[in-house]
Amino acid sequence: MRTDLSHLPPSSPEEIRAMTRRAGLDLPEELMQQFIAVWPAFEAMVRRIPRSLDRAAEPAHSYRPVRMVRPETNARAER
Repeated sequence: MRTDLSHLPPSSPEEIRAMTRRAGLDLPEELMQQFIAVWPAFEAMVRRIPRSLDRAAEPAHSYRPVRMVRPETNARAER
């Protein structure tokens, strides 16, 4: 069973225009063309997010910044 929406087809330019109107955006044609050009990449990224995860599975709840910080002794040795 799929847990994401990546199987859906990308939105058409007409659908993208309709979404922007529903969102209350009134973009000049030049910006609308840019928006239409980048929307498929954004949409694909959002659709890959698993929908069946529990809220507690949020990566922010398991991130340990200590792994990214150099030990104080190594930082002093490099100066």
